[in-house]
Amino acid sequence: MKAPYSWLTEWVKIPWGAPELGTRLTMAGIEMEALTLAAPPFSGVVVAEILAAEPHPQADKLRVCRVSTGSGPPLQIVCGASNARAGLKSPLASVGAHLPGDLAIKAAKLWGVESQGMLASAKELGLAEASSGILELPPDAPLGRSLREYLDLDEAVLDLNVTPNRGDVLSILGVAREVAALAGTKVAGPGIARAPAGHADRFPVKLEAPAACPRFAGCILRGVDNRAAVPLWMRER
Repeated sequence: MKAPYSWLTEWVKIPWGAPELGTRLTMAGIEMEALTLAAPPFSGVVVAEILAAEPHPQADKLRVCRVSTGSGPPLQIVCGASNARAGLKSPLASVGAHLPGDLAIKAAKLWGVESQGMLASAKELGLAEASSGILELPPDAPLGRSLREYLDLDEAVLDLNVTPNRGDVLSILGVAREVAALAGTKVAGPGIARAPAGHADRFPVKLEAPAACPRFAGCILRGVDNRAAVPLWMRER
């Protein structure tokens, strides 16, 4: 069970830092196996925007991109990701950057075209085990900002070993309850606004076995857009 420290603080007031909290949870029977960062170490990666993406003159599967970081002249980046396109914001590992796996980014020529860095995928940044293209960032991501700062990748994450008899702590709320008991505080939780009903439609339900199912609850949702982008805060968690 991985519990980001900052997420726990949204549910309960914690009087200790992450290392001390891990020690106290361990003494309470919920062992902290490791205390890690949200992402492995890397440096020199900033938010950038692709201004243009043209086919590589010598390689069908590559694109030559003009990329802006918000300051200085645009950089030329050769990219093989199929989702590289104009208007997309993505992490840029500039020359001199260091990525997980001791990968140092240098200027290079790919099939005769100079590349001044690399547009990075979630896998290359250690954020996912697999990825199908470069990491896509929200349209409002601030150009030039450090990706570690923007995504809060230096936050502490508690890796907890939950025993089979403690299924009640297999959630952030469950861990927050345990922390509240240790700290002598109460679980507050983030404020969740009640959504007003948008219609009075009902779906007819007939209970054929009321003794076995004395209550059945449901609702009808309309206007759901399953193509809408998942918010960044939800993807992070």
